[in-house]
Amino acid sequence: MDEQKHHHAPHPSAGLRKGYRVVFLLAFSAGLLAEMLLFLQAQMREIASLLKEDFRIVVVKDDRAKVKPEDIGAALSAIKGTEQAVFVSRQDRLARLKAEEPDLVASVLPPGSNPMPDTWEVIVKEDALGDLNSWTDAAWRVKGVGDIKYKPLEAYAIMHAVFYDHLIGLGLALSFLAFMVMAAMTLTYWHESASLTVVMPGEKAWTLAGAAGAALSSLAAYVVVYPVKNLSPVWVWPNPLWQAVVVGAGALMGWSLGRWKSDHYR
Repeated sequence: MDEQKHHHAPHPSAGLRKGYRVVFLLAFSAGLLAEMLLFLQAQMREIASLLKEDFRIVVVKDDRAKVKPEDIGAALSAIKGTEQAVFVSRQDRLARLKAEEPDLVASVLPPGSNPMPDTWEVIVKEDALGDLNSWTDAAWRVKGVGDIKYKPLEAYAIMHAVFYDHLIGLGLALSFLAFMVMAAMTLTYWHESASLTVVMPGEKAWTLAGAAGAALSSLAAYVVVYPVKNLSPVWVWPNPLWQAVVVGAGALMGWSLGRWKSDHYR
């Protein structure tokens, strides 16, 4: 007689239980990546803000030109991309230098002398930073302008920081949109509206596993980036609301995978 062998198929709940750990790790990995990107975005915004506050275009008046400072200032303000043009007289310029380097001024300049020129400190708009040559070309055409000084590398740094800020934001937005599409596809997979009100086996546990993995990723990211405080004065932690979004996305991932797995075992 042929010996009959019975093969017992694994119970569906075993696969569901193993899936808890998988979705936890997936949510932790995705959440950690999102947290790092959020931290980098916050750093880029802070760095760009600091650089913008420091960046100035200094326009020097030509002493030989018989033009009123008010006329030059008005012409500079009228250039496209100018946000503000502040006149700094030679007396004020020397007073600033004395306040910043009193010993140097006392040792170099004779008493009563003032070699400082009249200048304008110009703040340009963000969209003008990408093409400063156009702005400076227009400024050179203003009668009475003798020289234009600025730090081109600082302008490049500002533009790169702004670009990376927008790039990271776009990447995070597209990732969140993908999560929403995944959830919508899960909801409409069976095209049964009645089934949407039914809680599938393990669905709650998968949702909690995803939320827990994302929450742990927030804590892990904070622990990893916190030592940067000792290396640089620029350290900004993202808004706590973003941590809630990351946890919610993790829960959404767990719910979608749990529902899909439950539907698969039905």
